[in-house]
Amino acid sequence: MTKKLFQIILITTTLFSYEITLGKSSASKAKVKVTTLETGLLRNDVKELVIDKKRGLMWQDNIDTQTVRKNRKDAKQYCRSLVFAGYDDWYLPRVKELKLIVNEVEKFKYMKLGHYWTSSPNLSDIVTATNVDFKSGQTYNSTRKGKAYVRCVRGNYNSLI
Repeated sequence: MTKKLFQIILITTTLFSYEITLGKSSASKAKVKVTTLETGLLRNDVKELVIDKKRGLMWQDNIDTQTVRKNRKDAKQYCRSLVFAGYDDWYLPRVKELKLIVNEVEKFKYMKLGHYWTSSPNLSDIVTATNVDFKSGQTYNSTRKGKAYVRCVRGNYNSLI
């Protein structure tokens, strides 16, 4: 029977990290570097994820988040069809979710200081949709056909409705 070994080494500072050793036996081990950030965000460098344990959210944090630009319809589809880090239940974040990380840009390895789409509609105008500008921290309504960056999220979707 295969046992998974978990070894946690915790270094306590305001910005601390720990390593988790996973493996089938003590002979074959794979190390996963996880960084705990002072806000409670965890960065998994191997899987390229940022985990918000407090809110139960997991953020995509790979090179695509600063290179992929899509219109809103394609951004929603991109997240829905994303298979990343072993998960396939990604979605385009709501404005409330994306605003949670707007002041945490330094915590993400891949972040463009630009506009990122949200799944939140502009209820007063069906031609536009809401996005968040990570440079100013403001929300904007832009034409749905315009292009913006895409960062997908997974987790406790209903907690912020």
